[in-house]
Amino acid sequence: MINIKILISNDDGIYAKGIETLKRYLEIDGHEVYVVAPAKEESGTGHGVTLHRPLRIKKVEINEKFFGYSVDGKPTDCIKLGYWGIYKDINFDYVISGINRGENLGSDILYSGTVSAAAEATLLGMKSIAVSVKSNGEEYKYETAAKFIIEYLKELELIEFPKETLLNINVPNVEYSDLKGYNYTLQGDRKYIDDFIEREDPQGNKYYWLGGELEEYGDSIDIDFNTVKENKISITPINLNLTDHKFLEKLKGDRK
Repeated sequence: MINIKILISNDDGIYAKGIETLKRYLEIDGHEVYVVAPAKEESGTGHGVTLHRPLRIKKVEINEKFFGYSVDGKPTDCIKLGYWGIYKDINFDYVISGINRGENLGSDILYSGTVSAAAEATLLGMKSIAVSVKSNGEEYKYETAAKFIIEYLKELELIEFPKETLLNINVPNVEYSDLKGYNYTLQGDRKYIDDFIEREDPQGNKYYWLGGELEEYGDSIDIDFNTVKENKISITPINLNLTDHKFLEKLKGDRK
C-alpha cells in the first residue's frame, strides 16, 4: 500500500496526543494525511451537528509546522467541513477518527464523538475507522494503536466495506509487543448506571455532576470488552441502519 489519502479527526481536540501520534505514524508509513479536528475537546457529544451559528476554522501549527485545521464545532462538523469544504477536491481513501483517549465499547458508541466522526464519513460513502485506546489508569500507549493501524490498513486494502458500515477498533493499553492479536467482535452489552451527584455552589444554587458505575453482561470472547481484557484488539463492524428486522417482522405479523 503506497501513498493513500487519509482524513483524520477525533473528539479529544486537535492538540490531543492521540491524533498527533496517529498522524505521525501514518506519515512515516508514506501516506498523505489531512487533519480536520475540533478546536477543543468534544468527548461525549455523539453525532451532534452545529446548525444555528457559523463554524470557524483555523490553521494550526504544532512545533512550528502546519498540522491541520481546527473547527469550533463537533466531530461531525469536522468531517462535513473536511469533505464538502476544506478538502473538497481530494478523494480520500480512508477516514480515521482517533486515536481516542479511552475505550468506546458497548453503548459507548451511542455517545462517542470519535465513533460519530467515523459514522459521518461512512454516511458520505467513505471507508471509515474509529480507533480508541482502553483506559486502565496508566499513561495511554497511543503508539500501540498507531502501529497496529498502519499494519491493518494493508489488510483492508482489498476489502470493500458494506454500505453504511464502519469499523470500531479498541486497543488494550499495553505495549505493542504485549498484544495477543485481534478478534472480530460483537458490540457488547456494556452500559453505565447513571448517578447524579447534587451539590451547591457558593451562592446556594444547586448543580449536578454525572457519575455512575459500569456494568457489563456476557462472558463470550466474541464480545468487544472481553476481547480487550485479554490484551487483544477488538474490531467491531458497526452498521448505521438501526432497523430491528426481527421485531419489524413480528410487528407486521401481529397485525394480521
